[in-house]
Amino acid sequence: MIRHYLRIAWRQIRRHPIYASIHVLGLSIGICACTVIYLIARYDLGFDKFHPDADRIYRVVGDIRFPEGATMFLNCPPQLAELEHGIPGFQQEVGFHTFGSTVTIPAGNGKPEADFSTKPDRRYGTSLILTGPSFFDLFPHQWVAAGPAVLDEPNLIVLTESAARKYFGSVPVNRLIGRALIVDDSLPLTVAGIVRDWDGLSDLDYTGFISISTAPNSWLKSRFPTTDWRSLIPHTSQAFVKLAKGVRPEQVNAELAAFVARRHPVLFPGTSDMHLYLQSLRDMHYTPNFHRQDTGDDFPQAYLPLLYALMGVAMFILLLAVINFVNLTTAQSLQRVKEVGIRKVMGSSRGGLIRQFFVETFLLAVGAVVLSALLVKPALHLFSDYIPNGVEFHVLDGRNLLFLLSITLITTLIAGVYPAKLISGYLPVTSLKGSTDKGGVGGSFLRKSLIVFQFTISLLFIIGSLVIGRQIRFMRDADKGFDTDAVMTISRFRPKQGQMQLFAQRVRGISGVRDVVLESNAPMGSAHA
Repeated sequence: MIRHYLRIAWRQIRRHPIYASIHVLGLSIGICACTVIYLIARYDLGFDKFHPDADRIYRVVGDIRFPEGATMFLNCPPQLAELEHGIPGFQQEVGFHTFGSTVTIPAGNGKPEADFSTKPDRRYGTSLILTGPSFFDLFPHQWVAAGPAVLDEPNLIVLTESAARKYFGSVPVNRLIGRALIVDDSLPLTVAGIVRDWDGLSDLDYTGFISISTAPNSWLKSRFPTTDWRSLIPHTSQAFVKLAKGVRPEQVNAELAAFVARRHPVLFPGTSDMHLYLQSLRDMHYTPNFHRQDTGDDFPQAYLPLLYALMGVAMFILLLAVINFVNLTTAQSLQRVKEVGIRKVMGSSRGGLIRQFFVETFLLAVGAVVLSALLVKPALHLFSDYIPNGVEFHVLDGRNLLFLLSITLITTLIAGVYPAKLISGYLPVTSLKGSTDKGGVGGSFLRKSLIVFQFTISLLFIIGSLVIGRQIRFMRDADKGFDTDAVMTISRFRPKQGQMQLFAQRVRGISGVRDVVLESNAPMGSAHA
């Protein structure tokens, strides 16, 4: 029976190729938009969910309020040495410092010296940290060579497999141990271990782990003076704790508040108020403020309400595509009145006709899903400036296949139920006369409502596009109070003392340069501009 339904449905589609093409194209655009939004939501909602006991891991953070009224979020409050032993409920603690901008592989075996940047795709800062063995207790990695204990010794570094391949090529792992590299031109280190990269998404996906004992045994001691929490610095350091079983974060937050009340004037001079609290590892990826200022983190963050709004938009887009499909199908039903009458006279039941129309809808939905899958990658490339780095689409990914299958079934069900009921409800006698009187099966109120809804939404989108276009023209053409033509901003430049002044002097000497200005940040940018 199913083969019969499929054969008839395919004949119907081939008989009306224009209608079928419009159906497939309209649905595919809607499904493509839904798929892109699904990929964005899946990406941003998937960070740091794979760690063991992730529900008990928290980051110690704070808010500082200054006398003039400004507030700053700190990803790690300074001078936390007393917290390590003064706050009950911590099962494990770990702190680390981000450090290093370049890695140099010394020349050898006839090969030239090679320099590599440590800035990863998803970060503003570096992929290297100074830490100890306790980091791997809280955030386990699979070790390929050696173990966490190697970070007890100074001047050693552990690399992930991806970093090792980047720096040394396809050298076997057993030949990497003992290899030398130099961080920031003057810190010699020896490779002491190799770990596998995490498979899951994480904001802690560092690729190089320098032993924290390296700091007091090198020129880093002036930058990181101790190996305890007192050396943690906001913007470049973070502190994580794992709560003991049964301990709730509210209990620790109360202890932190009492700690601040006791020690605030001594530990945090120059601030009018400070609030310490635990931030869940699972919440670290999300900013509480859509207009994000500098959070101190060096990784992009998502705004949860915006993600939920996008998911709502995806459902609305799919609904519009389905309504368009229903309106086109009901309009086409006038051409199928006699077909329905003949089928009923020949013995077809209404249930059989409904199943037949559902099969036709299913085939069209499958065609739309296949076309939408082909459109997703071009759409991701076209809107890459608005989509987080790392969002990818792989058709054979299990969750992607499940999503596309779900969309196919949901679309078939919603888009097929009303047209199938409508078309199969025509009476044989009136159908053979060419009449569209449905003989009491139902009125045309729903059909008219869907048409009115579709036209209303179309007008709203047209009006909204015109308004937004005028706003963009206003922002582009309005007088900003300063000339933006021929102005170049050079950022993310970390010079040594005196280099900026020398750089500015050299640039002033270039023909065509009228002036050079030195500043900490761009006038209209944030700390990461």
